Parts: sequence; structure tokens; C-alpha cells
Amino acid sequence: MTPAEERDAGNPAARQLLRRLLGERAAEFTADVVHGDPGPDWYEVDAGPGGVTLRGSSGVAVASALRWYLRTACGTQVTWDAPVPRLPDRLPHTGTTARTTSPYRHRYHFNVCTFGYTTAFWDWSRWERHIDWMALHGVTTPLAMTGLEAAWQRALLRVGLDDEGARRFLGGPAYLPWNWLASLDGWCGPLPQSWIDGHVDLALRILDRERALGMRPVLQGFSGHLPRELIADRGARSTTLSWWDFEVGVLDPRDPLFEEFGTALLTEQTKLFGTDHLYAADPFIETTPPVSDPAGLARVARAVHGVLTAVDDRATWVLQAWPFSYRSRYWTPERTRAFLDAIPDDGLLVLDLWAEHRPVWRRTDGYRGRPWVWCMLHSLGGRPGLYGKLDEIATGPARAAADARGRSLSGIGASMEAFGGDPVLYELLADVAWQGAVDDVRAWLRTWTRARYGRATPGLLRAWELLHDSVYTARGPGPPGSVVIGRPTLRGDLRHELPVHLSDPPSPDVPPGLAEAWTLLAGEATDQDSAGPLGRDLCDVTAQVLTHVACERQWRAADAALARDADRFHRAAGELLATVEDLDTLLATRPEYRLDAWLADARGWATTPAEADLYEAGARRLLTLWGHTRSTLHDYSGRHWAGLVRTFHLPRWRSWCEHITRAMETGSPYRAEEFEASLLAQEERWAAGRSRTTAPGPDTAGETLDVVRTLMPRYRAARR
Repeated sequence: MTPAEERDAGNPAARQLLRRLLGERAAEFTADVVHGDPGPDWYEVDAGPGGVTLRGSSGVAVASALRWYLRTACGTQVTWDAPVPRLPDRLPHTGTTARTTSPYRHRYHFNVCTFGYTTAFWDWSRWERHIDWMALHGVTTPLAMTGLEAAWQRALLRVGLDDEGARRFLGGPAYLPWNWLASLDGWCGPLPQSWIDGHVDLALRILDRERALGMRPVLQGFSGHLPRELIADRGARSTTLSWWDFEVGVLDPRDPLFEEFGTALLTEQTKLFGTDHLYAADPFIETTPPVSDPAGLARVARAVHGVLTAVDDRATWVLQAWPFSYRSRYWTPERTRAFLDAIPDDGLLVLDLWAEHRPVWRRTDGYRGRPWVWCMLHSLGGRPGLYGKLDEIATGPARAAADARGRSLSGIGASMEAFGGDPVLYELLADVAWQGAVDDVRAWLRTWTRARYGRATPGLLRAWELLHDSVYTARGPGPPGSVVIGRPTLRGDLRHELPVHLSDPPSPDVPPGLAEAWTLLAGEATDQDSAGPLGRDLCDVTAQVLTHVACERQWRAADAALARDADRFHRAAGELLATVEDLDTLLATRPEYRLDAWLADARGWATTPAEADLYEAGARRLLTLWGHTRSTLHDYSGRHWAGLVRTFHLPRWRSWCEHITRAMETGSPYRAEEFEASLLAQEERWAAGRSRTTAPGPDTAGETLDVVRTLMPRYRAARR
């Protein structure tokens, strides 16, 4: 056995990652994990005539070395939507590179909500691909929520709740994240035993792989949320917290059941899944605490941390700083200080969840010196649209570290609620995670363009300059709101109702830079590009253009309806419906944007027809009504997905047009309450529908480029 083969044999996880990503070409690479170095993570690359040696302090570091070599030397990369790199026939010889050392101990990934909005129904093959992606992008500290319902079930049974009550409390699979966040319980359940058993096995595979690559997964802590029937049976002191349309029972931290159940949960979780001594717990993620005095908040903090250390004396509490921003009026400096100071300095890691837009570290004195992580919060609810803050991501963490208030910065990460879009943000973030900062974003985008498309023509380079200036320097928290997924209304000015938490208001104006980038991308694309990254980007840019056009047409139709101008209304309404139909046709060309795949993944976990229907019910509801029929979370997770647009959003707009048409024909007023009732019934019928399939239907969609070429002349003319 050669020295290189011996090193590979001692690093099976890193070597297997190379084989999965590179196939037979993996034989040209050596993975060399250097164990025992207690310092910061590092990697280096040695590429010569004998092959490429990837050397680093962990499997993650070795994978990051591969990512650097692929992009820098080979002009290719691995992204969510392009998982297979394009290798040249002969690997470039770069010699031995200087060692790259990350300034960040923690490189965090995930949001609790991601386990509902994106990963809820993933199987092992999908998880395996994403763990490889995380390793390539330097992730060391992933949140790990999959399968933890098994620990909850066991702990609930230990403290006296029956099995039916435990599974009813857990609720449906798509909504488990909000149970973990103490926001709701029992919704779209009860949880079948087959789900719990199957996800124990899946969780073990996920954790084993993450740990083998050198990651330290974050498991779950306990913050006081329990079934109200158990609280009543035990006569425990508690309070009821309200979150939007839901209420949950939360223990008083002084009640003995708090420590009893918390230690039971952590004990069962450790038996099942082991521990890396990192635990996520969020007592008041979007709820107002039931106490007003700082001493009461300190009690809660000590109780949560005390449960962790009672089971694991090396425990670190991983806390999301979201409440300090979301409920900023409540979290005064005095209350925030009391809460943080109740936890030992080495017992807390704080996630500044939306640091690129609404940082909290500045007004909390850097979390009172506790270690914290600068996070990019992206894709609220998975709603559509291109957006991001490339310049802030590139330099924001370094500026925070240089600030006296940010001196305890310990990491960087992505805390997206959902993912699958805007891969450029995550590629830049990965570079910042290793380099500390990217000073010249425009130069970086030139490298990105070449790796993305395998070429960097003047047209492609100009397109990305324009995208940077028009959609990736966003001033607001997100993309312009989509009229397509907005709920029609007959109230007020008849313009669509804004979904709750809408990132930015809708806009009828296509930004000139976006329009020019659209033209350039379409002009550069070839038939061979259609199914690849350029086709994906062209689809996203086209969809964004259609979103603006749909807004303009809906507003014009609403104005005509108010003026009782039937001809003008029918013209604008017809154009609106045509735009929504065109959007669905476009989306159907991309496998990333298919409702049938989401529903098939949900049903694929079932062991009985009843389970399949239960899983699909939750999968449908999450994307539409979210909660009950009149939920204020309506459309929070609305998507531009083929099938969803055609069967849910388009019929809503048709109903709106029909109601207005009837009112104008009869001379009647617009009956908003009557329309709302009919719309709610229509939405509930859709949510109750069932696909009766466990696999996506045949792909009869056209090629992305063909569809774009058909749409472009039509919408260019419409904008004149």
C-alpha cells in the first residue's frame, strides 16, 4: 500500500465523499486528514504530476480544499442545483498552496424552520447529498433536528403520558419544527409510530456521517413546552403562550416537572443519538415571556441551562437571538442583560440570526461577551424571488469582529428558513467562512460566473454585474412580494392582500438592470445550457420579470374594477391570468420547482394509505393555509412551484375575476365577505385533495430555454 493509500484508508469518510462527487476521477485525488491539531481549522492543496492531495484538519477541511481546487484550478463547483462538477481531462498542476485557516470556530448551518419548509420529507439519498454539500462549504456546526421526536416520545412516556397523547402532542411531520420552538403542538397529527421509527434510523445515519466528517451537530434542549393535558394531570405550575393562531402550555421553571422532564428528554436523546455537547433551546422565539421582571427571565435562563448541565456537564446552550429583535419592545437592555448574565460565559453560543439585515449584536454589547455567530437569514418561508445582500455578506462579519462590541464573534453561518434558491449567496458565504472577508465582490463574481457556467463571456459577466446591482444589493429584507401567491381580495382598493411577514411590498416595475440581465442571459444560453445552471438562472430571472408584470396587471385590473370599466377590466384581468399560466409553464421546466415532487416525497414515507394522506395533508397545508382556515399565517410559505401555481393560485385569481365580472354585469356592489367565504372554501378543498401517487408524474414539460424564447418577445412588448 502506498503512503497515499494508507492516508486514504485512515480517512474513509473524506475518501468516500470524493468518490460520491467525482466518481472514477476520485482515484486522482488523495484525502489526508491530519488529526490531533487543536488549533483553528485549516486546509491546503498539493497538485502535481502524481495527483492532487487534499490535506486538512478534518473531513470538512479536506472537502473545502476540494471545493477550492475545483473552482480555482478547474473552473467548476458544486452547488445545490449543480451537484456534479465538470472536471477537465487533465487535472491542473497548481503546486502546493499556502495553508488556508478559518478565523471561525463555528460555521453554522440551518434554521429550525428549515426542517419543515425544506427537509421535512427528505430521505437518506437527499440528506447524503446535502451533507456532502455542507462539508464542501465548510460547515462544522449543523443543527440536527431530524428524528428527535423519538426522544420526546420516550420522555413523555417516562413522565406518565400515554402513547396516544404523546403522538397527538407531537403533531404532523411538516410542523414538528414549530413544536420544537414551543410555538404550537398537535397540528396535523397525530404522528404515526412508523414515522418515529423510520426517522430514528435516518437520524442516526445523518449524525454518523456528519460526525465522521468532523462536524459537531446541534441537538435539542428543553425550554418548558409540554402537553397541557400532562401539565394538568401533574398539577404543574404553568402558563399559556400564544403564537399567531396557536396556544401552547409552558411550565413555570420553578415547578419540579421542568427539571424532571428536561433531564428525561436529554437522557433519552443522548441514549439514542449521542451528543456533541451543543443543544438548541428557544424559550420565547416569537412569543412574549409571561414575566416582566428581569429576575423572572433570569430564572428561565438558569432553568434551561441547568437541565442541560444536569445531564451533560460540558453542555453549551445554542440560543437564537431572534426574540431580541422580533420582540424588541419587550427585550429592553435590562431584561436582555438579566437573561444573558444568568448563563455562564462558556455555557452559551448565540446565533445572531439576521445579522446581514437586522443585527442584534450591536445593541446587546456583543451578547455580553458570550461567543456568538454572525448568520445570514435567507428565504423567509421559502417564498419566491431573487434577492440577497452580497456586499454585506462579503464584509459584514469582518467588520463585526473588528468592532469592540463584536469582539466575541466565534462563527459565521446560514440560518435560512428554507433553501434551494440564490446559490450565489451560499458560495460567497463559504468563502467568507474560510477567508474572513471578500473585499472585491465584483471580482469574486467573475470567478463565480466562470465556475457557474464553465465560461465567462462579456455578456455573462455583464449580466452578473447587473444582477448584483439590481437584486443582490437589496435594501429591504427580501424580494418584492409576489402578487401570484398573494390572496385576492374584494376589500379596499381590490389589490391583493399582503401575506403576513411579507419581505417587501410588491412592485409593478421591472428593474432595468434585471431586464437587461434577462436579455443577456437568454442571448448567451445554448440548447445545451437549458437543463443546467444557466437554464436555472434564466428561469429564475424570467420568473422575477413575470412577478413584476403580474403585479402591474393586477393593479391595473383592480383600478378598472373600481372605475366599473368592464372593457378595461377584462383586458387587464385576462392578461393577469395569462401571466400566471405562463409562470407555471416556465416553472414546469425545472425539477427544483415541482409540487408533485414535494407531495411524492411526503407520501413516500407512509406505510399505509391513511399515513400517506396524513403526510400529504400537512405538505399541502404548509404551503397554502399554513394553519386553520382563517389563519393569519395564510400563504406565508407560498411558492412559485409548477402545479401549485396552476392548481391553487391560478384558480384563486380566476375566482376573483369571476366575482368582479358578475358584480359589474349585474350592477351589484363587490361583496367582499361573500367572496372571502367562497375563497376559503376553495382553499380548503385544495388542501383536502390527494395526489394518490408516490412518485412524480411523467415530465412532459418543455426545455427552459425554449419556453423563455417563447415568453420573452411577448413580455418585452408588454413592458413598452
